[in-house]
Amino acid sequence: MAKKWIVNVVVVAALIFGLGSQASASEPKVYWDGLLMVKGQVGKIKVIKPINLWKRDGNKLIFERVLKPGEQYRVYRYDNLHGGQYGLGGGYYITKMAGYVDYRTPSKKKLAELEAAYSGGGTTTPKPIGNLSIGKITQQESKNIAPGVTETELSVTSNRGKQKIYTVEYDGKTEKISLETALATEQLYGFESVSKQANNSQTPDKHVVAGINGDYFDKNGHPVDLMIQKGEIVATSQTPLNELAVFGVTKDGKPLIGSPEAKISVQINGQNAYWINSVNRTRLSNHLVLYTPAFASSTRTNHLGTEVVVKTESGQLNGHSVLTGTVVRVVENVGDEKLNSGEFILSGHHFASDYLKTIAVGDKVEVKTDFGSNDWNQVVEALSGRYHLVKNGSVVKQTVAGVHPRSAIGIKADGGIVTVVVDGRNALHSVGLTLAEMASVMKDLGAVQAFTFDGGGSSTMVVREHGNDSVSLVNKPSDGIERSVSNSLLFISQWMKGPLSQLVVNPKELTLFAGATYKDLGLTVKGMDQFYNAVPVSQVAYSSPALKKNADGSYTASTSLSSSEMTVSSGNISSKIKVNLINTLDSIQVDEKDIIVENNTIYKIQPKGIYKGKTVISDPALFKWSVSPANLGTINNKGEFKAGSAKGTGTITVSHGKVSASINVTGGTPEPILIEGFENGIANYKATGARYKSVNLIQDPLSKTGTSAAKLSYDFTGTSGTSGAYIEAVKPIALKGQPKKIGMWVYGDGKGHWLRMQLKDGSGQELQLDFTKNLNWTGWKYIEAAVPEGIKTPLVIEVPVRYMETNDANKNSGAIFIDQIQAVYK
Repeated sequence: MAKKWIVNVVVVAALIFGLGSQASASEPKVYWDGLLMVKGQVGKIKVIKPINLWKRDGNKLIFERVLKPGEQYRVYRYDNLHGGQYGLGGGYYITKMAGYVDYRTPSKKKLAELEAAYSGGGTTTPKPIGNLSIGKITQQESKNIAPGVTETELSVTSNRGKQKIYTVEYDGKTEKISLETALATEQLYGFESVSKQANNSQTPDKHVVAGINGDYFDKNGHPVDLMIQKGEIVATSQTPLNELAVFGVTKDGKPLIGSPEAKISVQINGQNAYWINSVNRTRLSNHLVLYTPAFASSTRTNHLGTEVVVKTESGQLNGHSVLTGTVVRVVENVGDEKLNSGEFILSGHHFASDYLKTIAVGDKVEVKTDFGSNDWNQVVEALSGRYHLVKNGSVVKQTVAGVHPRSAIGIKADGGIVTVVVDGRNALHSVGLTLAEMASVMKDLGAVQAFTFDGGGSSTMVVREHGNDSVSLVNKPSDGIERSVSNSLLFISQWMKGPLSQLVVNPKELTLFAGATYKDLGLTVKGMDQFYNAVPVSQVAYSSPALKKNADGSYTASTSLSSSEMTVSSGNISSKIKVNLINTLDSIQVDEKDIIVENNTIYKIQPKGIYKGKTVISDPALFKWSVSPANLGTINNKGEFKAGSAKGTGTITVSHGKVSASINVTGGTPEPILIEGFENGIANYKATGARYKSVNLIQDPLSKTGTSAAKLSYDFTGTSGTSGAYIEAVKPIALKGQPKKIGMWVYGDGKGHWLRMQLKDGSGQELQLDFTKNLNWTGWKYIEAAVPEGIKTPLVIEVPVRYMETNDANKNSGAIFIDQIQAVYK
């Protein structure tokens, strides 16, 4: 027990950073009262009388030991929990007790000096960039996302049009920040989004704070050129050296851009070396290829060669280590050998195969790599791209034309690293850049060496937003969604989570309606420590002259102010946001424009008062209501409409000031309502499908009623899997109220296929209605499909017709006709 107590004391002393501890030589030094301050410190405490040291475990306090008079400790925070406690770091606390401790805080000037000393750690406000060669910067938004790492979004007006540029920059000197590569699915075969690669790379001691897409890739997801990950060559280059562009980071953190050539050789039992042509590439004629588990589950080679399986014993496949192992298996004329963890395979064709046939089980293998440069031999992470943009501070002349989204990386003269994504192919958002324009942007941003990563729809930047643990997409890829790519480059922070240091409140500006009561102010409050790591926030409080807190926890907005401030706080940590108070609306929105209400039943309407695109009031009592004609029913200040006993149609009007909205009302159960008869053509419809040879949609005179119907022709022959021929609505068709059924007339072709319709409900959920799973008739027939009860309205029809076949044995061709689609309410 005595030994355990001693160990605990040592751990406590280490975690709470007693005032006698020293900063490392690389850390800034700021002294206060002759004592060294450290980053994040807000004060110091001296023990006057014996007092308990506590450690928090959730909401519990665990006794550690009694502190003696004279002991001093740095203080990093104070909160009101457990009667008020000073935080010493590492989860340790001292309770505030008058006469037992003496707590002091440094002056604001001293705190500013401390912050300035650690400015390399990213605590200062990022500086404005200024205009770029391509145009004028109209807006810049910058923020620190980790110590020494800054994210910036630029809006630029160029001669070509709008440009949106995203950058993530590392100052190159802040400790505990590194750059690492990520590989989709952790193998060369496969694709994953940058977001997924980044979030899969998270570990308890490594926080991914940003990422950018990497190399160009082939149809299988193989990066085109050199990749090194965690000190191991994942793939060698294929591009000629005069065009090769590679970014690397040495084991000491030095960034490099160049065109390194890897020369790799193997020796068996110390005999003459044999050159290895590539690592994890397709085996070509006469080539010797080294395969690792990073390639795939197997070598994917044919039987025309020899493969030697080697059990790894020491070293890595890089320029500063020797990879050694022992041969465990020699396989001739088989190929596609399995790749196992802890092994690598030498695979040879023809002459290389003859060489491998001289090797026997038990032989000792040494693989050496030389990049011809001491710096490149020290590289532990590397990722490639394509076009050099800046070399030795000068823009490289470009010969490849085209305006596209772009991704690039650059190294600055001071060793800083800047990654850049420019959106494109969207005139309303960002048109994109030529390679020459991208080169000028990289130079403007300070790069003395720079090249492109894969661009176009692959251009992706992800960032850990304030208050979040994981990264998310920040740019707008031209595909409309984030593309799955081969690999990526990640910014890693190894600053461990500390106590709550700042609150992240969104939105930054709150608009409230004067006199309105809010159960939810619509704010999200998250927490960060001093290193921008997300930490939990509890017991959030709001205070503002513009708000009155009610007994039920709701807030009522003032009617006497037009603007104010709100303080959002958790313990002794707080943040302020602006509050605007308004008394007029831009518009009123209601979810449904057409409703059907059964006689003598109640239907509740939920209005939304809109100001600058946001909902500011939703309390029905703040609106005025009217019904026309009056005998249709009544409506109260809760927005509850009660239909009368007579059938009829009319209008409910909801208004506030000069703005209003109308809802069409049908009282009583109506007769079926025609949705589509195709008499006015098929301009709102298009033929689509899945796994078909052909699909076609025309307006046809073969109709059930009127002069025309829709004819859907299809050919499923020669396909496998679920085939479909669809009539898709270009603009979804709104349904009035909630019908019990949807009906239509169908001229069948007797081919036995499955007929469905696709709806979407008021919550955005897709619904499939089944008319028949076996359309076995020819000629006209009326059919109906039930609409599920209790679904959220309003409903819309997205795909009126889905004609499908799941059985490969029944893949044929034909045509059906559709007419008189209607909503049925009885």
